[in-house]
Amino acid sequence: MNKIIKNIKIIFIYDMCPDDFTGGEIFPPGFFFFFFNPFALARERTEDLSNLINYPEIYTNIQELKAAHPNWTFTMLYTGLNWNDVITGETTALHTRSLVHNSLVFGNVLDWVCATCKTDPKDNGSWYCASPKAVSYYMDTRNWLNDAYIFSFETLSFNSKAHSVEGVQAIISGTFMDKSTITYIDTNGNTQTINKSYAQIIYDAGKMYNVSPYHLAARIRQEQGSGTSSLISGKKEGFVGYYNYFNVGAGGNSEAEIITNGLTYAKNKDWTTPELAIQGGASFLKGSYIGNFQDTLYLQKYSVDSSSGSLYGHQYQQNISAPYTEGLDVYDAYEELGILESNFNFIVPIYENMPESASTKPGRTTVLTTENVVVQTLYTPLRIRVRPSISSNVLAEAPRATVLVRIEKANEADENGYYWDTVAYNNGTKTVIGYASREYLGEIATAETLNEAKTIGVMCNLRNGPGTSNSWVKKILPVGTQVTVIDKINYKIDGLVWCRVKLSDGTQGYVAENFFQAGPVEKYKIDGENIIIAPNTAITDVPKATLVGDVLGTGANVKVEDKEYTLVVKGDCNGDGVIDSADLLKVVKHLKNLSKVQIEKAADTNNDGIIDSADLLKIVKHLKGLSLISIW
Repeated sequence: MNKIIKNIKIIFIYDMCPDDFTGGEIFPPGFFFFFFNPFALARERTEDLSNLINYPEIYTNIQELKAAHPNWTFTMLYTGLNWNDVITGETTALHTRSLVHNSLVFGNVLDWVCATCKTDPKDNGSWYCASPKAVSYYMDTRNWLNDAYIFSFETLSFNSKAHSVEGVQAIISGTFMDKSTITYIDTNGNTQTINKSYAQIIYDAGKMYNVSPYHLAARIRQEQGSGTSSLISGKKEGFVGYYNYFNVGAGGNSEAEIITNGLTYAKNKDWTTPELAIQGGASFLKGSYIGNFQDTLYLQKYSVDSSSGSLYGHQYQQNISAPYTEGLDVYDAYEELGILESNFNFIVPIYENMPESASTKPGRTTVLTTENVVVQTLYTPLRIRVRPSISSNVLAEAPRATVLVRIEKANEADENGYYWDTVAYNNGTKTVIGYASREYLGEIATAETLNEAKTIGVMCNLRNGPGTSNSWVKKILPVGTQVTVIDKINYKIDGLVWCRVKLSDGTQGYVAENFFQAGPVEKYKIDGENIIIAPNTAITDVPKATLVGDVLGTGANVKVEDKEYTLVVKGDCNGDGVIDSADLLKVVKHLKNLSKVQIEKAADTNNDGIIDSADLLKIVKHLKGLSLISIW
């Protein structure tokens, strides 16, 4: 494991002790204890999600995904990198390292483009140097931890249980690669035929080099588009019979320069057929990226794992949105094949000192609507678009009288007077999220009205709309939070059923119903001579019980009718009835054999019969509101 420990918070142990405690009584002067922030690690990959207690927004996103897809696993990449340093490295440290396509730019252009380069065209003229705000939006992992876009974080090795020729075909269907045989021009200018489909060739190349063939297929789609480029025509003068499907080495400031450089690379590698070029591209990706710690779409664009030997510089492409467009192609293929519930693993980068909230999309001016979120199309067809513009590409067309869910309501009209609301449309097989003009929508009220009291059972986000791609009203709802469920959306978005809820202060937002507590919390149990209670339990929660004394804490006497019991409050190790850092100290002393807790059942917070570091972690999670200590 490649790991460097950094940013460990060092707390002198006497800071946690009573005022009359002197460090010399137990610990030598200068003794310090490494505990409270043990998770700030550099260059570490781990599947241990307990390390996410310092990154609650990422933790809750992943919990939502795991609830919808139990077979998915997640590896955390603790980069050890400071967020602001990362954004500088990807933008102003070297202009043109990150580019944004002009088709994505809407609203305030200066939100999207570099203040220095502005709209000076780059590459083939369709690209601009991206602004720090645009790069922040695309690099912020919190914006992409949802059903569809999660595949930008999928590990890119060959998976025999998930990958198939049929899956490759699903990705390339409708493109120039949708062919059963391949014709090409050889180096003598003659037409030749390969009696294989592109799907078969791509699948075989992936298997040969232990690379996801779905990644290869999506990458070719991303790089070649309509398939008319001279890089794969075999007809370019001076390079007849040479092919470069992955645009390897194809850099430059003009189209002519890009083509020349790419085909020079292909010629040097002797890529003289489409099959050889695809195999060569797969080998290149394996050797240069996937086998060198850049083993996701995200890490290929954003080189932030220093184990690769390079930060920011060794990147496959400049396109800041490429990981997500390619990942979406893969998601669509998995969905079409019905294999979304396979055993996929995802690598999620984490940075130090990230903004408190997820970075927002440049140029976006929307506000939450919490009422009348269910809408119906008024005309045929309703075009749902990629961007809030009539010139934007169409994602889907919804027939008249189709029920949609409005996720966000536009606050301002565009230059043509249209208000572009964000909607979620389920066509029977998948949910598409995009923009629709409000004049084509009519508000209805078909959400199931509940008005039920519920308790949050797993720490989660309160979101602005139904779906994991929506921003937060409140970042975290701790376990035990009481909410009123107002209504429930009647179909799944991002694999979950969403409810609109209201908090005690009147705040409204959305929570997936999976995160409600399944049943009532048991607040006490009788265990021999002990009555064991959960934190925040009142003596009145124990039937017929009377407290002997004034403090409802561990060690107190309790009478139930005529019998006396010793009270145990889980987590209250010092008997003051409050769970705080003093209880942590009690457990630490116990583990170091410096002093023993009065009643061990109070310190055994995870109820496994022993007292160890896991009990410390349980108290920390309780104090942070990530999970509550219980009696079971």
